[in-house]
Amino acid sequence: KYIVLLRSLNILYGCSGPDWYEFGDFCYKPFGDKKTWHNARSSCRNLGADLVSIQEKNKHPSLKCEVFSFAATSNVWTGLNDLAIPGLFMWSDEHIVTFTYWAPGEPNNHNGFSEDCVEMLHQTGRWNDKSCTQLNNYVCKMPKAHYPLPSVQPTIYGCPQVGLSRYLLPFRHLFEFHFMF
Repeated sequence: KYIVLLRSLNILYGCSGPDWYEFGDFCYKPFGDKKTWHNARSSCRNLGADLVSIQEKNKHPSLKCEVFSFAATSNVWTGLNDLAIPGLFMWSDEHIVTFTYWAPGEPNNHNGFSEDCVEMLHQTGRWNDKSCTQLNNYVCKMPKAHYPLPSVQPTIYGCPQVGLSRYLLPFRHLFEFHFMF
């Protein structure tokens, strides 16, 4: 006979508001107002976030579809830049650059201008280096927040084992299971 003991981790993970979009382990918030790269980053940092970074190639198309769809007619700032060391692109949130999705011929410092910031092109989702002083829409990104579980326990009717398992099924990832003989 097994006895199952449950120990709650007492946290839920999620995004902080209805205008934040959850995707993977992060929350994203698109902005339709146009700002310079530095002002866009400041706006994100004031929210406890940073400009969007993309670490995995296989997430890029889904992320573009779900989060960037608002920008169907406008390019969007990303956090990618080479401000610290020209030619060495880094994410503003300090994530490591593991892949790039440059448009053909990019990055190029077009016409000799210092193009140190990177935008995502709305037509293709590919990346273009651009002067940081230009205006673009932007997307902020932050890790999912940690929220405490509600302190009120559910009312369980009928057989406790059936009621309890029915209640816990949607939240099974929040519990550690210990089996005893």
